[in-house]
Amino acid sequence: MIGIGKWEATISVMFQKFTGKVEVIDNNGEYDFKIELPDKLKKLKIRYYDIQEVGSDTLTGKGEIAQMPGKTVEVRATFKGDKMEGYAKMAGVKVNFKNGHRVK
Repeated sequence: MIGIGKWEATISVMFQKFTGKVEVIDNNGEYDFKIELPDKLKKLKIRYYDIQEVGSDTLTGKGEIAQMPGKTVEVRATFKGDKMEGYAKMAGVKVNFKNGHRVK
């Protein structure tokens, strides 16, 4: 499975940068994400689903934000050894994950 473990990355949102953490989990053969958002974004409740492998180093998935019903978040992350980069997109807004690295 791709990217299993804990990761930390810089999150760029509208001229602001935060540090976010994600754990990629093997949930009985299915991928799952546990997200730890920065304090300014902690109120967002996100549920991820349909997480799939694309090639040998990339995961894609979809998410729903409880506070924005009916809006789908598209997520993509590419893992190369202990490095990770990717993004989340929703309604024309793209949030980049940069300088991602494995923390465990």
